[in-house]
Amino acid sequence: MFSNLLTNSTLLKNLTEKLQFTSPTPIQAAVIPPVLEGKNVYAGAKTGSGKTMAFLLPIAERMFRGEIKRALVLAPTRELVLQMDEEAAKLLDGQNEVVSIPLYGGVPIDPQILAMKHHRPRILLATPGRVIDFLQEGLLPLDEIEITVLDEADRMCDMGFAPQVTQILDQLPNRKQMLLFSATLPKELNSIMQTFCNDPVQIKVDAADTSSETITHQSIVTNRRDKLRALEKILAAPDTISIIFTKTRKKADELYRALSRDSKDFAVLHAGFEMEEREYTIRAFRDGKIRHLIATDVVSRGIDVDTITHVIHFDIPESLEDYIHRSGRSGRAGRTGTTIAIFGSDDPDQMKKLEVFSKRIKFEPLDLGLRNESRGRSEVRHEGSSSRGKYSKGSSRQTDRSPRGRSSRHEPKHSTTSAKKKTSHLHSHTNTKKVKKPSLLAKAKSLISRAFKRKKV
Repeated sequence: MFSNLLTNSTLLKNLTEKLQFTSPTPIQAAVIPPVLEGKNVYAGAKTGSGKTMAFLLPIAERMFRGEIKRALVLAPTRELVLQMDEEAAKLLDGQNEVVSIPLYGGVPIDPQILAMKHHRPRILLATPGRVIDFLQEGLLPLDEIEITVLDEADRMCDMGFAPQVTQILDQLPNRKQMLLFSATLPKELNSIMQTFCNDPVQIKVDAADTSSETITHQSIVTNRRDKLRALEKILAAPDTISIIFTKTRKKADELYRALSRDSKDFAVLHAGFEMEEREYTIRAFRDGKIRHLIATDVVSRGIDVDTITHVIHFDIPESLEDYIHRSGRSGRAGRTGTTIAIFGSDDPDQMKKLEVFSKRIKFEPLDLGLRNESRGRSEVRHEGSSSRGKYSKGSSRQTDRSPRGRSSRHEPKHSTTSAKKKTSHLHSHTNTKKVKKPSLLAKAKSLISRAFKRKKV
């Protein structure tokens, strides 16, 4: 029971009413006590285990007790920062003492500066790059930050943020406690831990190469030309809500164009979109306005949507760890989920990965009956005269034959199609309204409004 770990009535109430937590997850039960005792912690847990609450809960509890002033939480991506802020907003609802704020790049810094000055948040959820921006402007209360959290610390190192993280930690004179969450311990992270995280309590709830018991793993082995047909069959199942992973932005765009011709249930998400567009897409996916999200790995971090039923690896990831992390988008919070990996039988590298992954993952072969279908009719329908597939750049049907002419109006701005107008890329909205960029004042008001909304008792 959370009541055995925490005493603040607001936190206990919001845990059950706002966040639907009834009892601590294993990582929460293991992490909360040493954090409350002021100890450094190095913890590993898989995605969907509730690790965000494992550090937000004891930090907020200690703030309510008057033990600490401020906390800085660093995360590798803007999406993860925004996701944490949404959870923090629910956790801290109904009081005016502890408030969080998200700080991230890809958007103008001025609205965030105004929000910081107008209302002094005590929990700063930020990407390393944006913290550096604030440090250069002299706008962070460095002497008040007493707890630092590195979430998905190994990913920050993978993305080249280790020097920035070190620079930030070096400038916190009164830091008393560090919490480090990481699935692995790369060389750069080990150096950071030895320098800034002395004698941590080490907690390992789940290994990085193990998958949740609530997830069923299925595999399809087919030739490259039939991968799209396999995907369409998977998505045809009723009540399917999925994330479809590709390796590159280009492949994500091509796949989106192919799948969205005859359906408004798809959206695409990658770093080629502006931050406002990415936030809008994630909200639409979370709200059920779209059913299938085509995404690359980096931007998918922080997507926490409990209703996802399937994770589909259209492109196989480079490592088993990446496969596990992708797959963890489904089967969250005790729910069941399915992950399907589509291996190319004509790709030796992918067949080698199937062999390697199968040593740790129990795959159930999925037979979609592709061999029994007439390939000729399918190729005419999906590929036209191009032999490179429906999602190929060379397809003659990419833009000018889409239903209701939507394709050319919903392309990403970096696309090679002739459409130049900046419009929404969500097919759940079939109008042709341009995406309006909010003014600087409007952005500042939005951040300030969100901060004060949490203060209402």
